[in-house]
Amino acid sequence: MTEKSIPNIQTWMTSSQKRIFTGDRSEASIERISALRNEPISFCIGYRSDYVKDENEKIPDLPIAFEIESRGIDVSVYKVGYVPVTAEECEDGEAGVCPEILIKKKTNPEIKEGDIHLAFYEEGEKHIINVSCIKAGSVYFTVNEMGQSLPSGDHEIKVKVISLTNGKEVGSHTLKLHIVDALLPENDLIYTNWFHYDAIADYFDAELYSEEYFEILERYIRNATLHGMTALLTPAFTPALDTPIGMKRMNVQLVKVKVRDGKYEFDMSLLERFMRLAKDCGIKWIEHCHLFSQWGATSAINIYAEVDGEEKQIFGWDDPADGERYSDFLKAYIPEFLSVAEQTGFGNKILFHISDEPKEFQAEAYGKALSVVKELIGGRVMGDALSDYHFYEKGLVQLPIVDTCRAGDFDGRCDNFMLYYTGGRPHKGLSNRLVGSSPLKTRMIGAQLFRYNAKGFLYWGYNYYYGRMTHGMFNPAVDPYGYRNIAGASYLAYPGSDRTCQPSIREKQMGDAMNDYRALRLLESLVGREETLKICAEALGVDSVDVFELPSDPLAVVKMREAVNKEIERNI
Repeated sequence: MTEKSIPNIQTWMTSSQKRIFTGDRSEASIERISALRNEPISFCIGYRSDYVKDENEKIPDLPIAFEIESRGIDVSVYKVGYVPVTAEECEDGEAGVCPEILIKKKTNPEIKEGDIHLAFYEEGEKHIINVSCIKAGSVYFTVNEMGQSLPSGDHEIKVKVISLTNGKEVGSHTLKLHIVDALLPENDLIYTNWFHYDAIADYFDAELYSEEYFEILERYIRNATLHGMTALLTPAFTPALDTPIGMKRMNVQLVKVKVRDGKYEFDMSLLERFMRLAKDCGIKWIEHCHLFSQWGATSAINIYAEVDGEEKQIFGWDDPADGERYSDFLKAYIPEFLSVAEQTGFGNKILFHISDEPKEFQAEAYGKALSVVKELIGGRVMGDALSDYHFYEKGLVQLPIVDTCRAGDFDGRCDNFMLYYTGGRPHKGLSNRLVGSSPLKTRMIGAQLFRYNAKGFLYWGYNYYYGRMTHGMFNPAVDPYGYRNIAGASYLAYPGSDRTCQPSIREKQMGDAMNDYRALRLLESLVGREETLKICAEALGVDSVDVFELPSDPLAVVKMREAVNKEIERNI
């Protein structure tokens, strides 16, 4: 291809709230944005070629690279990968493929002159981004991804798009960034997405808790905390989740148990390593795995031990939750666990669970299980995912974790509850974090958490790459519908081909939601809660912030943050 015949490449800059689909055309939607000093902020650049090929002509290869001038401000670059979706699922674009996976690329790669097939190239071929003349693509940029403290004032982020076909600039964009002279306060939410440790071992074919396994696990935890997660489900024993009654999941318990002369001995070294890793990665809260069976707390959980030199299961579905033998085990174990929590720096930042999603008719069994451990746990936080107000009213749960659609049942009647999403299809008007949902619906949870004064947010699947009841593994990049035919219902991050953890656009939106919450807390400290909620509602274009009332403007949350940042700057 001669230089004269090289097709034009169109590029445009948009808000990170605007996903770019393959059929999109140039449509700029952002020039300026504000943020607080320690806040990550994202934007996108879309690209496509205006080239129209002849019927028999080969589609040309049009590789590009990005050069960024940011004067010392760190900028992370991700190529946006697509996953298949149906028309019914995708709310703001066409059916076929949906922008979703974020694939890390090099910032300011070294560009070298090559041969006649590729006139210029990046050092490290995996960093090349190819433009298609028949569909659009996009690159996702995050400024200050690590949340460092930036100088206040006005800054510019300049992005040049370089053709690797001829080495020339084919696009240039400048984002005007205003940094408010204030810091986001520390996130006081318990924010957790449940890790599934067997899925990491199964998907990557890594021996459980081997050095290779811990390397992969660390990448997953660091990715989660980078995007706002503060709590980590800890498999002291195999979590009693998504397991058919009477069946087992892979044994992932960290605590090694020995039974000697009827007494229990505990080797906590692996648990301690896990907790120290979590702390080093930025985790603030440890969630102890559920102490009793799912859906009602009728039984003990599956626990294994060495008995007379032989590894065997010592507790499971056949052992009643309030049985004497299991009670004696917990009385021996819990003080040992609390000692390790203290030694690893978590102190009282432990969230205990009794049983996941109990129903009203199971209240009696739940109460019996609670009575076994209540004194052992002391005044530490104890909460479970449930939606029946009577559990709280009867004093059965200290920290109700409530489905967002039931938030109104607890609002004004309970001053200590978290919110969560279930694994099913949400009501059309509710916020959620499914693949096909608009970024607005994902990011709105931050303002909603503030509105209900929630203590945290829980979702059951960070990396659940299984079908229902932990049967059948799937690749979410190829088959996002692998769990219950709902794209994205069971995972937020993707397994990378090079044994990494790849974030999703949804995970970025959840991170932004956590930062929205933190900014609202700061504004509340300056102007009061009522005024803060008023500013939010006006900017969002709604009567009030409510789980059942979502804005119609896809950029409403960005406008809300601009209004909030302006008020913070005016009042500091």
